Amino acid sequence: MATNLGSLDLQNEDKFIEELDTLDEDTRRERIRTFVKERNEVLDSNRKLFSRAKEAEGFKQDEDGNWIKTVEPKAKSSVKPDEELLKRLNGLSLSAADVKEADEVELANGNWTKYQESGGTKKFEEFIRGDGFQSDLKDLRTAKANQKATSDIRGEPGQSGAKNEPDYWIAKATKGSDGNLLFPEEMPKEMYTKVLKLVAKESGESSEELKFYNK
Repeated sequence: MATNLGSLDLQNEDKFIEELDTLDEDTRRERIRTFVKERNEVLDSNRKLFSRAKEAEGFKQDEDGNWIKTVEPKAKSSVKPDEELLKRLNGLSLSAADVKEADEVELANGNWTKYQESGGTKKFEEFIRGDGFQSDLKDLRTAKANQKATSDIRGEPGQSGAKNEPDYWIAKATKGSDGNLLFPEEMPKEMYTKVLKLVAKESGESSEELKFYNK
């Protein structure tokens, strides 16, 4: 049933009363019942609309029905950034900047954390392409290149560079019961002369007096 807001108008109510005089008893009762119901529905609807409007303005109704102004604290946003998404996006930025080695990625993430804590405002992709990080990245890569070059020259234990040095094989040598040196079978034949000369130099004996055998 549509609610007739005009039914609360005084002039309409006067017309309604005049109309009742022309009706029989049963019809009159039904007409009054309908009128009262519509009137109550309109009043109830108006009360709800008024309450919503007041609450929207920051008012709250107390137990006595009085509207009191209240200040509700702003709710803090519980939405957190998707850390996994940020991690993936940062990973793409690192890859695009050709920063892929584990130690270089660690350097980028560590510097980025410090940068954020210091109040930096650049985005991650801008930060890793900036002069500050690029300078640190260059220093790291230079240090790694120098270390690799030094390792190739000296030969690290267990690597091919070391096996080209007589010291490597002398360290692996043992003495047999006759006092002669015993070397691993995998020692290259071209190392015999180098090893013999080095042993002779360190022992003070001539290379002709020394003998050694493969194990």
